[in-house]
Amino acid sequence: MDNETDDDEIIKEIPVFLSNDAMKLLLLHYPTRLSKNDQLLSSTVTQCKYKSECEELEISYALDTDKNYDKGHGQELAAEMDKTSKDKSSYPSGMVDHLSFESHNTSSNTTDMIMYTSGKSLHLCPLKKTLNMLPKLSHIDKIDLKDDNKKSSLNQNESEEEEEEESEQIMAKFKDRPGKKSEKKKMQEMVKQRAMEPWINLSFVPNGHYYSREELDKFLLPQSDTIDEKDPDLSITKIEKEVINENINVIRARQLSRNEIKLYPLEKKIKILLFNAKMISTKMLMNLLHKCGVPTDESVTTILTHLKEIAVLVRGNWIIKSEELYPDNTISSHFGLSFEVMRLLRDYIIHLLDSNQIVNRKNIGKMFNAPPEEVKDVLTSVAVLDDKKMWKLLITNNDGFLETVDNYNEICKEQSDWWATRVKQINTWLEQKPKKNSI
Repeated sequence: MDNETDDDEIIKEIPVFLSNDAMKLLLLHYPTRLSKNDQLLSSTVTQCKYKSECEELEISYALDTDKNYDKGHGQELAAEMDKTSKDKSSYPSGMVDHLSFESHNTSSNTTDMIMYTSGKSLHLCPLKKTLNMLPKLSHIDKIDLKDDNKKSSLNQNESEEEEEEESEQIMAKFKDRPGKKSEKKKMQEMVKQRAMEPWINLSFVPNGHYYSREELDKFLLPQSDTIDEKDPDLSITKIEKEVINENINVIRARQLSRNEIKLYPLEKKIKILLFNAKMISTKMLMNLLHKCGVPTDESVTTILTHLKEIAVLVRGNWIIKSEELYPDNTISSHFGLSFEVMRLLRDYIIHLLDSNQIVNRKNIGKMFNAPPEEVKDVLTSVAVLDDKKMWKLLITNNDGFLETVDNYNEICKEQSDWWATRVKQINTWLEQKPKKNSI
């Protein structure tokens, strides 16, 4: 065995970098759930708060109150919570519409680490702590306590009626061990301090978002883009050649860090940022491009020229074109719909959202013969549910930056003509598409 190991050829050496522990990363461990059927942890985070001193974390996830949900019981639970709570209402909507998870410390003698690999190097960063995230069922605990008190009083009355003999009360006192009172006092003070510490509201950034990539970049040090000391010019040429010829798609865009994005040309930088942001304003895009290595004196006209080739303008914000998301000769991820259908479906949904029309998933699915999973994937790429459970665009406001550009009116005219032509194409396709025969 030793001889075989010694003769084993080394194919490639991969550098391993260990980051310092200044990151103070926390690993959240949730209860075991069925990922295929569970949509809770992938739903919208309604609140995220943290106590830095005692290191307590609480995250609330929105519940789908339109599907498999007893609204009457949800309203009863919320009403009981408002009666017992001295603070403001925990459920402003009048029903239990979110589920909170609270952190619990775990005892461990080992040091856990997080690892990231880019294919060229391994980056390790030690974790500060692992927290168990367990459901916070305060709305049930308070009501159960109330019911338990009622049940105990009833049982006590029944037992008193049944008992004929008088019961004699006996009290027993045990001598406290030395130091027990001081320990108890310290424990009470510690609990009081933990309760008095104010919560810090945090902004939750979903996985795959550009700003989550920024956090990932913080421990990718030293950088993995090493240069050959013998011939640095040759190494840079190879890297640039690989970057220029690389085909960027959604999956690849989410894998790239900010430092890796700096190696790409301007048009691919724009595409990568559009893939990650889904919908973005011109000003925000400019700021991100500057962070990714684009000079601050870069012409806005040049950036907009590349932008118009791969994105469409919707209410003053940019969304990547459906042709980029669904390239030629590809099929959808769930049920293998053709790229033509997926492009038409997505553009039709964007048109409805832009014109403030109601988006009904079932109706759209019937129109395009698309399963619900495909329709939902398209919707989540450009829209989000509001408080009234209605679909709206990811960004509805306009920062006005594009209006300061010299050829703003020309850009608006081009985009308006493009959308008018596209809507005609979609309507023509819907009229000519074969209808399913009814049995």
